[in-house]
Amino acid sequence: MNKVHFIVNPIAGRGDATFNKASLSGYFEPEQYELTIKTSNYPGHATLLAKESLAEGAGIIVACGGDGTINEVASCLVHTKVLLGIIPMGSGNGLAESLDISRNIKRAVEIIKSGKTNRIDVAMVNGKPFFSNMGIGFDATVISNYNASQHRRFWAYLKAVIKSIRDFKYNEKINVEMNGKSFKTRPFMFFISNSKVMGYDISLTRMASLQDGLLDVVIIDDLSKFQMLFMGLFILLRLDQYLKKIQYYKVKHLKLAFEDKQKEHLMQADGELHNLMDREIFVNVEEKALHVLCP
Repeated sequence: MNKVHFIVNPIAGRGDATFNKASLSGYFEPEQYELTIKTSNYPGHATLLAKESLAEGAGIIVACGGDGTINEVASCLVHTKVLLGIIPMGSGNGLAESLDISRNIKRAVEIIKSGKTNRIDVAMVNGKPFFSNMGIGFDATVISNYNASQHRRFWAYLKAVIKSIRDFKYNEKINVEMNGKSFKTRPFMFFISNSKVMGYDISLTRMASLQDGLLDVVIIDDLSKFQMLFMGLFILLRLDQYLKKIQYYKVKHLKLAFEDKQKEHLMQADGELHNLMDREIFVNVEEKALHVLCP
């Protein structure tokens, strides 16, 4: 009997997906699958539920939500043999897109039932996993404004981008150590990606791979307001390779040290906002550390 536990974020995306045993029973044969459905009710709750499911002997734990929900669930499965399933219900769904997992619930369920798995790399920031991307600077500001909007549609994301362009200030001064070199930057964006898509099919790292043992780093130094708008247009049109201010690197690990006087700094990881109190950030990749059900 396959024990499959679903951990559902009920407010992910539009918040209108229905998950219960009745709705799922049509997809799973009762003689083969034992289904358990759990609902995440607050930040961090999905992690507690995933740990509970591990203790209960689940063989597959399915994260039903966006990148933040996936992060909470998958963080518990790193370096275990338990399989991660994904039903994308978020607004961006960057990791699901990178894994070619359909937003259609029936197709996503078929992927879970197929049993086909891949082992993917897991990125770590100060010992905590992230699976899609993290960033300091502009993208963290966008997430902050997006969260404040209380809406989960693409237009709300665009409004957050425009507000961030209008209000963005260059506060971070960072010393970077990677690939045997050290340099200083005052970035518009410092972006580290394990996957190829950020969400909404927007990407700065379309050549990134979840299985190459490397992280893709994008550094964009200070820009004028006009250059910010110009850059945003090029990214939406998938022409970012023509932007001269973008620097690309591939690394196994790196160290960032803040040199400004701020007490804390904003960082986004898998679309969730964090207030960093640490003056130093260590980022590395752990190869093939997570088993994921995917096409």
